[in-house]
Amino acid sequence: MAAEHRSMTGPDLARGIRLADLADDSKLVGHCGDAQVLLVRRGAEIFAVDAHCTHYNGPLADGLVAGDTVRCPWHHACFSLRTGEALRAPAFRPLACWWVEQRDGHIFVVGKRKRAEAATSERPVEAMPEKIV
Repeated sequence: MAAEHRSMTGPDLARGIRLADLADDSKLVGHCGDAQVLLVRRGAEIFAVDAHCTHYNGPLADGLVAGDTVRCPWHHACFSLRTGEALRAPAFRPLACWWVEQRDGHIFVVGKRKRAEAATSERPVEAMPEKIV
């Protein structure tokens, strides 16, 4: 399904946000250029991926984060936060991933990664939880 035009919401992540504004195990939607980006903090790691599911553009900020994955709240497609890889149907296309830098107590999204730059998934699909509710 083609991406729909959306107005940009949330902070400009290229200009940065305070690390303290993204609590551990939390999500935040902002933008980088003309793209909506979802930030997810898991301990010391901060992930940045497209904010909408590649299946029907569901809002991933409303989805469930489990480990290093996020599930779409609409149809439960599952994506790797590390690679953007679609791990479970109904989505088959990956999410774009973004480079994140931490400097002086701030988080910056500094650009979109190329597919070859995203690490491959180390988790077998069998290790994923079957049920999320």
